[in-house]
Amino acid sequence: MKLLFVNACIRGEQSRTLELCRDYLNKFKEAKKDEDWVIEELDLGHMDIKPLDAQSLAQRDAYMKAGRIDAPMLSLARQIIGADQILIGASYWDLSFPAKLKIYLEQCSVTGLTFIYSPEGIPQGQCHAKHLTYITTSGSAIGEFNFGYDYVKGICSLFGIGKTFFVSAEELDIIGKDVPAIMARAKDKITGIIKEI
Repeated sequence: MKLLFVNACIRGEQSRTLELCRDYLNKFKEAKKDEDWVIEELDLGHMDIKPLDAQSLAQRDAYMKAGRIDAPMLSLARQIIGADQILIGASYWDLSFPAKLKIYLEQCSVTGLTFIYSPEGIPQGQCHAKHLTYITTSGSAIGEFNFGYDYVKGICSLFGIGKTFFVSAEELDIIGKDVPAIMARAKDKITGIIKEI
């Protein structure tokens, strides 16, 4: 079985979001130590992925029309379909997440592969994963402007991923806030998620 970790923590090892993701992965490995799990990490900050343009979109459409789902440009879509659990770590940037994550999800969103349409025009997701966990951190409060997680939750519905979990550590840059306590509460929530899945 496979856990896919989509690492959109662009600041790398300095990222507090990445700290929470590592906590999640360590707890997951401990909880599943008697099972056969492989963890695959995609470090989006070091991947050369680009937004679709007219040329690449036409190429993708041609591959799908020809049944060439083994084409290299469809590899990210095939990978997310095959994952049994998914973890996304993305810092809270500009009310959502880093642009690399949007590009990644665009590359994964392929009609006829990650989702199909029924004869009635209803989308039917093709991903195997039952759960996706989304982890983020922010310097201020997120509040109602949780557009990053809301978008990912919508994509999960399209892809057929039945349940999503959200973990955030917020207000980390506000003077006077107890940052270690905020991070500890987020890690406690991670512990609860691991127990549930």
